[in-house]
Amino acid sequence: GINAEYGEGLCGQTRSISVLRPTITDETSAKNFVNGLSNCEREYLAEALSHVIDQKNGNNELTRKLLAQEAVYAGIPFLGFGFLDNTIMLCAGEYIDLTLGSALGISTLAAAAMGNLVSDVAGIGTAGTVEQNVKRILGRSTVLTPKQRDTSRAHRWVFTGRCLSICLGCILGMWPLLLLSNSNQDEESSSDSS
Repeated sequence: GINAEYGEGLCGQTRSISVLRPTITDETSAKNFVNGLSNCEREYLAEALSHVIDQKNGNNELTRKLLAQEAVYAGIPFLGFGFLDNTIMLCAGEYIDLTLGSALGISTLAAAAMGNLVSDVAGIGTAGTVEQNVKRILGRSTVLTPKQRDTSRAHRWVFTGRCLSICLGCILGMWPLLLLSNSNQDEESSSDSS
């Protein structure tokens, strides 16, 4: 290690420390290192990292390719949300319609609304899981620096990526309709033949 003495100016304190290069091999070891720092030291580290990242990215220009990549990264979790939301809503709504709908005499629309309620509650429970799995699979959640992410242009691309992804996810999540329409056709054909 390197022994260093910091004078006045480092967080307003004077202290001697032994500076060792930490071994950071994953996100957990990075978090452990950062948690060992004071708030002021974290701010200095964040500023220095942001500066180094900006320098490595050259002129910090937001290209269409970078923005498109960011839109994809931001949109992938929403693809999962849309898929799960519609799948759960359709299955729960159909089940409620067939059971409670008949027993209580509620309309198909009321059963659909109850299915949506079930889907929304399930969405709250699965949101973190979907995001964690996407981050684990992709290895990261962004391609932009903090400064780049904070621009209105990046916000528009991220919003568009999320909107397109949730729409696609909802369309793909309609797959239960294929099964439900087949079972309804089977029921109709068996009742017609009787």
